[in-house]
Amino acid sequence: MQPTAYSFSANEMKALQKKFNSLSEVTSFSSDAQFASQIASYGILREIGSVNDELARFIFDARNGSAVRLTSLKAEIIKWDHLFGLRIWSTDTQNLELRTPGFYEVVHPVLSKNEDGTLHSLYIFPEIINEIAKSQGVELVLVKSWGLNSIFGGFDPTKGYYQTNFWELENNDALKFSDLIRQGKVAFMGTHDLIAHIAGINCMHWPLLKKKANEVYKSITDYFKTALRPSISSLIVPYTIGVVLDDLAQPPSYSSKSHLAFLDELLARLNRNEIPANLSTLLIEFPVSFQNIINLSRTVGFENSPEQVQAAVTALTKDILSKSFSHSTHRKSEVTLV
Repeated sequence: MQPTAYSFSANEMKALQKKFNSLSEVTSFSSDAQFASQIASYGILREIGSVNDELARFIFDARNGSAVRLTSLKAEIIKWDHLFGLRIWSTDTQNLELRTPGFYEVVHPVLSKNEDGTLHSLYIFPEIINEIAKSQGVELVLVKSWGLNSIFGGFDPTKGYYQTNFWELENNDALKFSDLIRQGKVAFMGTHDLIAHIAGINCMHWPLLKKKANEVYKSITDYFKTALRPSISSLIVPYTIGVVLDDLAQPPSYSSKSHLAFLDELLARLNRNEIPANLSTLLIEFPVSFQNIINLSRTVGFENSPEQVQAAVTALTKDILSKSFSHSTHRKSEVTLV
């Protein structure tokens, strides 16, 4: 039996969203693998060929070695026996190759391949991928608030990351992400989840990863104990920690010493309360030094320059304070933790 194209009817979409709305905040993929596969397939479908497509930069034309055009990538929901999934293809070529470790492992090898070993399409079945993750001791999950913000939120394919970076900052998402990782859980609802965290997953690195995630979770929890409505300024260091941890939870960066060096330094500053969590301030500009930390943490060998690691984090805290001013009556910049 060959896979066939499948389109959710309007009533089916309403039923999917209603069921998704009824979920607890974190739901195991395995608790209802077919439903979870439908959600993951639909989430990936909406991103393919858009600026949010994180698979695209790893897909190449095997004939000439060039990257396929983003706008050439298309996708459709498919059904194969009882499995829901996706077929992804390029209108530019039927000879595709994938250039990142682990990508081939999440694509069905038989259905996707040409006789010469290249790929005419990428057949992806989330239920099979869930079994791959389980074999590595990692539990795939649906996260309700993330799905409501992206899959069932105000999706605009022309806007990067659904404009969620600020949403993640406001909602102190580093806390939720670290809580998942310390429990050995990974969300699976979009292209980022698939290519950044699931493809190439390896249980050997997870004991250290869970240990660091637990440190992040406890430090952020302690930091905000006395601040029910923290300012945006106080959320930036936790947000930066979350981004570094997200990198560390990606197979190409597993156990990266440069990421670990920055993570430890950022946690030390958070634990020292250099920016008081309950300090009422208005942030007038997002600190550019944030991106410098992210870039340096991705620089191999930078852990051998501890003074520069400390200087980069010091620059961030100074930047935050210099771009903030006290305004005790201001409320627009204050958010409630969830």
